[in-house]
Amino acid sequence: MPRPPKEPSGGRPTRERILDVALDLFATEGFEKTSLREIAERMGFSKAALYYHFASKDDILLALHLRLHELGAAAFEDIDPDRVDPSAWRGLFDRLIDRMLEHRQLFILHARNHDALKRIAHEHPKGEHEDLEERVRRLLADPAVPAAQRVRLACAVGSVMAGMIAAGDFFTDIDTGLLAKLVRGAVGDLIDPVVRGDV
Repeated sequence: MPRPPKEPSGGRPTRERILDVALDLFATEGFEKTSLREIAERMGFSKAALYYHFASKDDILLALHLRLHELGAAAFEDIDPDRVDPSAWRGLFDRLIDRMLEHRQLFILHARNHDALKRIAHEHPKGEHEDLEERVRRLLADPAVPAAQRVRLACAVGSVMAGMIAAGDFFTDIDTGLLAKLVRGAVGDLIDPVVRGDV
């Protein structure tokens, strides 16, 4: 039996480094065209050694898929879905946009491997990202919040998500700083009237 890969001293854990390498390969070469052997070679150890961390290539893709949900969860964690305060929206979206653009490659992965991700999501329980989806639903479905505010919030969330997905496939020529400015401008057009109390 091969020994497990040695953990680097003072660096990222081996499991996270495997995910980083796989993310790069899946985003550039595609999930279907990337082999476990190729990932192992990039890591500098045998394919068998990968199995100490992941049972299959599907498990690697699922772990990368969950990274995206963790980004959203971190951005929404300060928002109480039972007490929606429009004054907090600008900060929420700023954090969300910053985190998403910091991890643009995750969106390239999702844009270019849609079929594989759809299959993975169908075959595996939702688990960790169900809570995030429920929080967003509660934010948008609260009848105590005026309809205009809920609709603008929904459109702003949609704008960020669509902008980030497009960033992965269509906006790769746009500098990250400029893209952040443009997405913030689009979101601001939707939520600033609510923050000012105009709607």
